[in-house]
Amino acid sequence: MAAAISIRNVSRRFGDNWALRPVDLEIAAGELIALVGPSGCGKTTMLRIVADLQEPTTGEVRIGADSASEARRKRLLGLVSQRPAVLPWKRAIDDVRFTQKIAGRVGFDPATVLREFGLEGHETKRARELSGGMLQRVNIASAMAHDPSVLLMDEPFAALDEMKREEIGEWFDRELATRPKTVLFVTHHIDEAVMLADRLLVFSPAPGRVLEVVSVPVPRPRDAAFRQDPRFVAIAAHVRSLLAQQVEAA
Repeated sequence: MAAAISIRNVSRRFGDNWALRPVDLEIAAGELIALVGPSGCGKTTMLRIVADLQEPTTGEVRIGADSASEARRKRLLGLVSQRPAVLPWKRAIDDVRFTQKIAGRVGFDPATVLREFGLEGHETKRARELSGGMLQRVNIASAMAHDPSVLLMDEPFAALDEMKREEIGEWFDRELATRPKTVLFVTHHIDEAVMLADRLLVFSPAPGRVLEVVSVPVPRPRDAAFRQDPRFVAIAAHVRSLLAQQVEAA
């Protein structure tokens, strides 16, 4: 069962500068929350606090009944970075097994996961033999291999071209229907956020604060046709308007 996340009065200050103003948010189990905003607005800082890679200045994060540090120790978290964190000398299947070894938990069968992720026949290939889209699928498979309750994703598709980015985003949405997770998803890409998320946390420029929590009231997974849906167009336009107002006020 995917875990719920509770973010309570969480902020972060570096010296005299606030990177993140206090955030309060309750995230339901199985929900995908996109963090959207300009560079330096605190999106990744928020993600790193949830991952227990950074201490908050104020507040706390709970993953289910656990603190962020307890959730990390229990291996309840999976982390997906912008650049695939694969080991160049390892085969794809060995990358997945390596994560399971570190986590001390098997979770899913590596060969089964890679096959379901569209990588059948590529299990024994190394990084240099895989395309960017394939590498990111291996990266996600590795993060999910030990079956964590929560996935934390920091610009995971940013290195891909636009068409491949849309393709892998739709694929990932379908996979979550099969293997539900609670997901925090950092992106600069508004259309991507609206396509994938149940709700968007829209951040102001630094010092980051939440301008609005925007809901996408359309069931997931969503197919490519949703990009032409009037609801998609309206939500994306609203988010762009929120961010544009901040630029104009600066």
